[in-house]
Amino acid sequence: MALVRVFSPQSESEVLVAAALLEAHQIPAFVHNRGIGGILPGVQVNAFNTQSILVPEENVPDAVELLAGLKEQPRAAVAPLRFRDKLRVVLEGLLFGWFVPGSRSRSWDS
Repeated sequence: MALVRVFSPQSESEVLVAAALLEAHQIPAFVHNRGIGGILPGVQVNAFNTQSILVPEENVPDAVELLAGLKEQPRAAVAPLRFRDKLRVVLEGLLFGWFVPGSRSRSWDS
């Protein structure tokens, strides 16, 4: 029995709704990266901390039909960053090294 990815939710609420919808219709489902996707929020890297809903091959058409409503929901328009926000991001990167790991030599001999 091979599993096929039918939905890649963008939020925790989408994961819960999709899993509950499939369970209500007796379609077996597996949420890939359920554990790590919840504890590593932030930048979503495909197959690392993104969550996906997988179903058996024989249930794919039914699952896709059920989850079509979740996929079609319009996303909120993202406003472009203002100058102040861009400046804040640059300053955080320079001052705190946020999200950019540096090469730090550690002296363990002390």
